[in-house]
Amino acid sequence: MIRPAFLAALVASGALPAQETLTLPMALHRAAGSSVQADLAALARQEARSDRDEVRAWFLPDLQLQGGHLSLDRDAALRTEPFTLGPIPGLGSLTVPSLEQPVAQKSSWRYHLTASYLLYDFGRRSSALEATTAKETAVDLRGRDAVGRAQAEVAARYMAVVNLRARKVVVDQRRQALQDHLKDARALFDQGVVARNDLLRTEVALRAVDDAGRALDNALVTARENLAVAMGQAPGTAQTVPDSLPPPPALPWDEAQVRGKAPASNPGVKALEAKLKAAGGQVDVLRKDYAPNVVAQLGHSYEENRFLAHPQQTTLYLGLSWKLFDGGARSARVSRSRAEEDSVRRELTEARRQAESAAASAYRNFREALAETETAKANVEAAQENLRIVTDQYQQAYAKGADVLDAETVLAESRFSLSDRLCRAYAAQAALLAILGEDLETFYATSKLEH
Repeated sequence: MIRPAFLAALVASGALPAQETLTLPMALHRAAGSSVQADLAALARQEARSDRDEVRAWFLPDLQLQGGHLSLDRDAALRTEPFTLGPIPGLGSLTVPSLEQPVAQKSSWRYHLTASYLLYDFGRRSSALEATTAKETAVDLRGRDAVGRAQAEVAARYMAVVNLRARKVVVDQRRQALQDHLKDARALFDQGVVARNDLLRTEVALRAVDDAGRALDNALVTARENLAVAMGQAPGTAQTVPDSLPPPPALPWDEAQVRGKAPASNPGVKALEAKLKAAGGQVDVLRKDYAPNVVAQLGHSYEENRFLAHPQQTTLYLGLSWKLFDGGARSARVSRSRAEEDSVRRELTEARRQAESAAASAYRNFREALAETETAKANVEAAQENLRIVTDQYQQAYAKGADVLDAETVLAESRFSLSDRLCRAYAAQAALLAILGEDLETFYATSKLEH
């Protein structure tokens, strides 16, 4: 087994290339390009585009060719009825018997080429094209909404990995602090200043730190796999994530602006607006089914038949196609389509309300996390000073070993809290940006985050 330290030495020496650090904009870019939501959105857009192209085909003529070889079991012929001529002077009556006259060959080749075109349909095709175009827009916006929410999820999972790596750093710092304290305890124990209990407590604390480190290692593996899957990659994909990030970029809106922006900018709301337009267009299409169609048809046919004077025929037909009665089927379709339109309209109203509420909640969570981050920073500074003071007092035999361990625990918890609040602020901000329909990758890429 190759040890991590040996691999690090190879990377440092240039024998192995250093793995590129996965930044937050890079993770968001991968989510937009290879996540399952991105792939499904692309397939949905392709399907909607095909529906639109199918409607466009209605504006073009329809060409149909039929041809082949026909074999009959017997000759096709016309039989006449017997009839009587006469009376004829000098001859009397003359009876003509029944006759059979062939009209088609027993074996023949034939074809029929027809060009049909819908001249006028009272706007049915135009309405259908508008409806499918609106549907295509709705599908596209719905796909963007899904990808945006997927990117917000990737941002949250990315920050979970960053948080765990930051906790690993804190555990390493805690281990070093406890090892330094153990040296002080041994020195004081050798001088007879402290009891052996101080050594035992510190050693137990070190073992607890090692246990916490192993638990973080396991959690980090799981978090990395979750992040890889969210980006559309295999769970075992190698990735290097930084230990910390700077404070999240500032937002250019206040809560009132966020509330006003969300219902108008949310991709899900926009998708429902386009869906409502498509539903209205579908109602219009079905209502026009009551109108007739003006059609034209041009055809050319040929039949191998020696009994025909003109085996080739060219025909032109101009006429009207009008379904006068269908038992109420058209009326039922219109009613169902209107109900679907009303349903979408209600969904749209609810989506606007939910977008406003979700955006305001995410904004408040972001502001709260920022405020708690500042408090956590102050707590870290206070805990560092407290640990320094208690350590000095312990070295001078004015404080107990348990006091040092407690102060070190408080410092570690303060650092954990700082990392948690920072990562929570990023996650809340990404969720807010997705709700507002902002481009997350561009937002964080232009912010020039320094790791």
